[in-house]
Amino acid sequence: MRNKINCENCNSDNDFYNLNCKSCGALQRDKFPNIDLFSTIWHLIETPTNTLKKIIYAEHKNYLTFLLVLLILKLLFTSFFLQSAFCKPVDYQNYLSVNYGIGFAGFIILILLYPLIIKLILINYSVSTCYKDNLALLVYSQTPLILFLILILPIEFAIFGKYWLFSNPSPFMIKEIAAYAFSFMEMLAFIGSILLFGIALKIQSNSKVFSIIFTLLYLFILFGFFFFIPYFV
Repeated sequence: MRNKINCENCNSDNDFYNLNCKSCGALQRDKFPNIDLFSTIWHLIETPTNTLKKIIYAEHKNYLTFLLVLLILKLLFTSFFLQSAFCKPVDYQNYLSVNYGIGFAGFIILILLYPLIIKLILINYSVSTCYKDNLALLVYSQTPLILFLILILPIEFAIFGKYWLFSNPSPFMIKEIAAYAFSFMEMLAFIGSILLFGIALKIQSNSKVFSIIFTLLYLFILFGFFFFIPYFV
């Protein structure tokens, strides 16, 4: 793997995210001080590759903490739903605050640790990345899930109430067509998020093989967390 750019002024190699040449100081690319949240969300759908590059180039990763919290909440709610629907119908309300803490801790460890793993592995292939860039790419690539949390989850709660998450009774028994429709939309959101993350890894590594392997690994670990976080029942 090689993810370098050549300085047009002195022809020396530079890490692709460098603003200035490390040898002569010549400008390598346009400067992006901040991330415009709404513009970035739109362009992630319209021109994902260019938008993800701008996220890397941005000096300040605006809204990263805010989006990270929203992402963790979405993953936590999905874990509640999947465990209740496919493992054992349980009512987490008896230990709701404890289970929120357990799930939040589990998913935040995953989201914070995986970008570090990517950085360390790429170093072995002489590809330099910044941890904060990797984290920002992971979080921003999950924008479809975050939008689902903001736009669709309130509608799910309005229709099914607490039973959308706790499946006792199952939402598929309450309103079958609506439950399948929402599940299909959520599946599309997950697919969109995974594809964006794969594109992000391709940008960082400049390797299709690497991006496919570590996107699938992330997906495998994520679903492991969904089903095996030990909640109190």
